[in-house]
Amino acid sequence: MRKLVAITTLAGGILFLLVPRYILPACEFVGFPRMHCSDTAQAERVVGAMLLVVSCLTFFVKSKKMPLAGAILSILVLGLAYWIPDEFGYCQSPSMPCHYGMVPAVRFLSILGILIMIGAVFIITRSYGKKGSS
Repeated sequence: MRKLVAITTLAGGILFLLVPRYILPACEFVGFPRMHCSDTAQAERVVGAMLLVVSCLTFFVKSKKMPLAGAILSILVLGLAYWIPDEFGYCQSPSMPCHYGMVPAVRFLSILGILIMIGAVFIITRSYGKKGSS
């Protein structure tokens, strides 16, 4: 389970680093002037770095509780990633790249990651219960 949490968090971190800048870039990176979505993109890249740190901790710290802690930390960071576009703002025009690309992708990745990590938390806590009862 340690590898599932670490690899999923690593993939999420890499995607959060790449999506706002290269894959589905914010408006500033496709020729528009700097706007609120640029701040959102930078904040999402910080979230990607935080996920990479959680992934490294989960993979390299040899504690029995670390996969559970890593999954819970990932849920919190991914929740933050979902909330960031509302806090920092983004372009409200449907024709802007951040509105139809970056923000929906970030929210989709956040929800997908949260669902995977919730499943991991249930599996991990269930395995703790089985080990304690036998």
